[in-house]
Amino acid sequence: MTHQPHSAMKTTIHAIKIISVSLAGAAITAMALVMLTETVMRYVFTDPLGWNISAVERIFMPMSVFLALPWLYLTAGQVSAELVYDKLPAAWRTGARLIGHVLLLLIAAALTYGGMVTVIDSFALGDAPPPGSSEIPIATWIWQLSQPVGCAALLVVAVLDTPNVIAARPSIDADAMGGDES
Repeated sequence: MTHQPHSAMKTTIHAIKIISVSLAGAAITAMALVMLTETVMRYVFTDPLGWNISAVERIFMPMSVFLALPWLYLTAGQVSAELVYDKLPAAWRTGARLIGHVLLLLIAAALTYGGMVTVIDSFALGDAPPPGSSEIPIATWIWQLSQPVGCAALLVVAVLDTPNVIAARPSIDADAMGGDES
């Protein structure tokens, strides 16, 4: 008897995955467009943007990393130690898989919590770049949201996928958009 995941769970995981990769892709596209615009403005019009470095390093790079986490998890796009894992005895593989999953859950929870603390503190303090600085003039908490949002989405997907990890089955929806089909 094969295990069929609950349809609502599969739909939820698939939706998180699509939103995750779409937002991360939008961040990467925006980053490329800002860098291209800066290059044109600097070398064609000799009038650099001034805020481009801040936008790339504070907004688009973290967004592209944190918001892609659920998609990376489900498609096995992260760095893995399969070379070592495949050489372990079967019983050790089970233990390694479970320990790795528990660590993933703990780290995702810690990053979600830590990110939310930072966002809440930033919001409470009214943190924003000073007027006239080379920073994009938006409240700091807005761009800080990518960490807790991306990590919370990863946590949700990993929790829902736990039965598959325990049973050594592929992740739900892993084969969509270039994932592992084994």
